Amino acid sequence: MVGGYWFYLFFSVVPNFQTEDFMVPATSFVYDQNGQPVCQLHGPQHRIPLPLSRIPNHLQLAIIAAEDVRFFEHPGFDLYAIFRAIKTNYVAGEILEGASTIPQQLVKNLYLGPEKTWTRKFREIHLAYHLDHQLGKERILELYLNQIYFGQGAYGVESAARTYFAKPVKDLTLAECALLAGIPKNPGRYTPVCSMPAAIDRRNTVLDQMYAYRFITNDQWVAARQEPVRLNPEPPAREQPYPFPFFIDEILREAIEIHHLPEEKLFGGGLHIYTTLDRRVQSLAEELFLTGDYFPAPTTNRAVEAALACIDPYTGNVKAIVGGRSYVTRRGFNRATMMRRSPGSALKPLAVYAPAIEQGWQPDSLLPDEPLNFRGYQPKNYDGVYRGQVTIRQAIRQSINIPAVWLLDRIGVHRAVATLQALEIPVTNNDAHLSLALGGIEQGVSPLQLATGYGTLANEGTLVPTRAIIQVYDQNGQPLLKPAVKNQIFSPATAKVMTEMLQDTVMYGTAREAQLNRPVAGKTGTAELPALPMFEGIQGNRDAWFVGYTPELVTAVWMGYDYTDRENYLHRIYGGTYPARLFRAFMEQALAEIEPRACNEAEQN
Repeated sequence: MVGGYWFYLFFSVVPNFQTEDFMVPATSFVYDQNGQPVCQLHGPQHRIPLPLSRIPNHLQLAIIAAEDVRFFEHPGFDLYAIFRAIKTNYVAGEILEGASTIPQQLVKNLYLGPEKTWTRKFREIHLAYHLDHQLGKERILELYLNQIYFGQGAYGVESAARTYFAKPVKDLTLAECALLAGIPKNPGRYTPVCSMPAAIDRRNTVLDQMYAYRFITNDQWVAARQEPVRLNPEPPAREQPYPFPFFIDEILREAIEIHHLPEEKLFGGGLHIYTTLDRRVQSLAEELFLTGDYFPAPTTNRAVEAALACIDPYTGNVKAIVGGRSYVTRRGFNRATMMRRSPGSALKPLAVYAPAIEQGWQPDSLLPDEPLNFRGYQPKNYDGVYRGQVTIRQAIRQSINIPAVWLLDRIGVHRAVATLQALEIPVTNNDAHLSLALGGIEQGVSPLQLATGYGTLANEGTLVPTRAIIQVYDQNGQPLLKPAVKNQIFSPATAKVMTEMLQDTVMYGTAREAQLNRPVAGKTGTAELPALPMFEGIQGNRDAWFVGYTPELVTAVWMGYDYTDRENYLHRIYGGTYPARLFRAFMEQALAEIEPRACNEAEQN
């Protein structure tokens, strides 16, 4: 009976779609931490609309292969994909997979909210079915190809072709079409600017799909997979559409990836977005990056890159984000949030020493510092010196490797992995090995993630999820975001002990260049060049980090090259040199107008 009623509604209630429905009519507004307007977000974005007849058939088929392979067969929704999703979601006990077709993606971005419920999914299918019948396949595909986001500020296929390949879409090769088609699934991951290996893997997956469904021949498939990627050597510069561009980019990333707000709502939904932007702190961070005083002099035609992330550990509010030495393009690669690099020894306090203190180890507990063989793994100290025995305090202060690995072996690598996961550091069971003590993780971390982890130590062991957005209100004044949930990771006693030892590191150890006119805790981190043939005979580093904190602010600084090779690597640059100096310069000014916070104030926030 109920099923019949729903069946009746599905076919009898016919929405009347108009082309105007898919335009972006309402401007959204962004506000700083004091509620003052910062900028407006409005459409159209960087987009060059084209009729479907001017978009190559290979690109159309590549998008279909990547996003909705039965597009021309289904009536707006894909029953096969729906049943697959139902099975997945039933097993998981929640809605994880949506089975959205291209028509469904169009209607949910325009008419539906980000919530994942069966009722919303039914409405999505209902609207997609009627959209498919009213507009037809070609018009839907045309709208979709001109709307989707391809990263690097490019909306629609024509803009994407010019941005990545410096040519109009009509001149793209099959391989280039497949590369573009793979980006919309996750622009922050699959653009060749963010990760060339990930972009090529994704391109080849699209080509495999095209070949499997006979969209291309075997010869075309083989040739396209072997074709090298030839990117635009000089990406087009675009006028910055807003102030504090790195911070605004992070707001957009958080809104889309964390809060699941559709782009069309952000740029045309009339939203009011209240953020954590501190104009003074963000401005001084940007100004420091414009001067060369805190960066090593270039030895080739490529400068050392850098990134900085600063948060308030008690609230989780992002205070400053700088994603590079210069801002290149709207929503481009932000090293402070999107980069993943080995943190080196900066991971030791979070992965090894804090969990050990939590287990009952003491700062004066003795650890071995001698050449050891851990079931075939033989780590070395960075300075080649072995001291026989050292305390935990001394091991942290001087960043000695052997004691950290030995202690991780005692407390258990799986405990370390679980702790890092609770700290929102991106590790998996594949990282459950002893080199984890020295920062050896598959994905690496971003400066913002590392700052979040250390914020737990600054906040008496409590993790407050990092945020750049306080709240988003729709056109009717209704809030769209749920409050963040805090998580007690370490006891306050452990956090206090760790802070005291990390203060020693700044006063007497490897982080002396980070000293301020007040107590500050911190840790250096340096990742050496990998043991690859291309680096044979070279001694140097790939990444240099410093992360430090006071009760008021936590700041993580990274320096390195986007692409490390024999000519471009860090020579005699460690976490305790330029990164620590930049940290000190930033924190001295950032803290100048911030009232000191008592250590027990965490309980009041």
